[in-house]
Amino acid sequence: MEKDELVIREILAGAKRLFGKHGLKKTTMEEIASAAGKGKSTLYYYFPSKVEIFEAVVEDEMKNVVRRIREAVNNAFTAKGKLKAFLHSQITSIIGFHSFREVLFEEMMDSMRMLICIKSRYEQIQLDMIREILLGGCQSGEFRDITPERMQKMSFVMVTAFRGLHFPLTIELSESQTQEYFEEMIDMLIEGIGSEELRKV
Repeated sequence: MEKDELVIREILAGAKRLFGKHGLKKTTMEEIASAAGKGKSTLYYYFPSKVEIFEAVVEDEMKNVVRRIREAVNNAFTAKGKLKAFLHSQITSIIGFHSFREVLFEEMMDSMRMLICIKSRYEQIQLDMIREILLGGCQSGEFRDITPERMQKMSFVMVTAFRGLHFPLTIELSESQTQEYFEEMIDMLIEGIGSEELRKV
């Protein structure tokens, strides 16, 4: 890891802790510099403002979530298993980032344009990953043949449904409950796209 990258990592790690604890408005550049173990001049060299640090923290977290989801999906062997891995990894990432997620909601009005831009990119990545899983399931015979147009719609439905599944889990954070929850939800969601052979089993 290069020096610049290492310094940025340290700044973002310190800023993330502070934003998760105090929010964007109440966190100062001085506090971020101190939490990162850097001088203010170093901080301003990499980030001209606190808002830019906040944007970088949010962007970094989205990349981490995508990386964890991709690893989980790649480790599953069937299309159904990949969908379960997708939802499980997404939910556990959200639970693990719960305190910062609260801050995002609080800061949403002030940072709406930035957050919408990041959210749109993240949702497009999700759509592409689900479409990839569905295509693999069709090619392996696990799912029946789906036209590209229908696959696009199905990907949108699944991403939208998965997003809706997050909300109950912000109340109940028990790992055992979430495991049972998403296992059942995935079964319900893909019941209609399983192949004829699988539906007879």
